[in-house]
Amino acid sequence: MPPATPWRRMMCVAYECILLFGVLFFFGYGFSALAQFKGQPGPVRWAFQGFVFLVLAAYFGWSWSEGRRTLPMKTMMVSVVTAEGAPLSRGRAFARFVAACAMLLLAAAAGSFVHGALWLLILAPFLWVLVDRDHRALYDVVAGTRLVHLKG
Repeated sequence: MPPATPWRRMMCVAYECILLFGVLFFFGYGFSALAQFKGQPGPVRWAFQGFVFLVLAAYFGWSWSEGRRTLPMKTMMVSVVTAEGAPLSRGRAFARFVAACAMLLLAAAAGSFVHGALWLLILAPFLWVLVDRDHRALYDVVAGTRLVHLKG
């Protein structure tokens, strides 16, 4: 299967962000209503951030595993597979999600605590797509996955 082009990958990311707004709004509102969370710092904020992480992990872990695809992936005719071309297991899908989150969090931490210019590292996993021969993002390299274009 041919790798998904950087354009196709970025269109999936943009479309996914639009859909995730609704998912996170729904679950975030539910959490806020039940916990009476209004954004204040403290343990409830940490619980909210953990809850959002779990919601996203469940969404992507389920959507990427066992040959399933998110709506943007179906629209753009792409699928996430292992390096050998097999569908992802739930564990591999979760590993891909954790690798992506870890890279974004490390870049954010470097930008916040080391130097403001290091915020640009957030782009590194996506820019790697332009130099990798299989158009894999850095988190795909770490997780042993790739995004492929499904013909027809």
